[in-house]
Amino acid sequence: MSEVVLLGHPVSHSLSPAMHNAAFKTLGLPHRYVTRDVESSKLDAEIARLRSDDVLGANVTIPHKEASLRLVDDLAPETRAIGALNTIVRRGSVLHGANTDVHGFVAALTEGGAGLAEATVLVLGAGGAARACVYALLERRNDVLVANRSADRLDALLRSIDVAGRKARAASWPHAGDAITADAVVNTTPLGMRGEDPLDGVALPRIVVDIVPTAEITPLVKRARATENVAVVEGLAMLLHQAARSFELWTGTPAPIAAMRAALPR
Repeated sequence: MSEVVLLGHPVSHSLSPAMHNAAFKTLGLPHRYVTRDVESSKLDAEIARLRSDDVLGANVTIPHKEASLRLVDDLAPETRAIGALNTIVRRGSVLHGANTDVHGFVAALTEGGAGLAEATVLVLGAGGAARACVYALLERRNDVLVANRSADRLDALLRSIDVAGRKARAASWPHAGDAITADAVVNTTPLGMRGEDPLDGVALPRIVVDIVPTAEITPLVKRARATENVAVVEGLAMLLHQAARSFELWTGTPAPIAAMRAALPR
């Protein structure tokens, strides 16, 4: 039996074990997916453990997606351009870093029918997930704005992500009473995991994407669904599709999407 490990802090809320273990069971693969709560000071040692023969690889989540880049041996070109990884694949003693969030984000938009052609998109957050979403949107030739509470992280994202000469631009964080002038907003922050609405009191645009993957519907998604003429994409769709791509990288086998979807709460 081989393991796949989810590295993050916190991880107890994660829906990934249910999905991946359902996939392994469906295909009769002798593997298991486990979580490991890892503080930043222990990340080097935990990634070194992935070189063991009984490990297929790992998923990496908040807050380690950027820090993990320096701890693997090889990066896919797209992953290097994004500046964050969410998947590690072991091949012999070599650890390969990949980012399946881009695939998951684009697939979720397509599945949710979010028409973002020529749209101006406001991305909330500047962490690893934000980097993947910004990269994907720039690839789609969207006009991308990014708002983040930390100016340093925002500046680093804006400087480092360039897709064929296209870059995102800085925007102010929306506050209660404001109206978002962009066509769409994408929440990539953890706000929503504990019942917060990152846009509380803010008038919503015509498209709302909240990538927070929680068992309960987030307050932002609830409010957007209750607002007339607002299209909504929630976090479980992105979680599912990025997970399926990661599964295929670890196993070399097409992911059983139906079984993985059935393991999710909605």
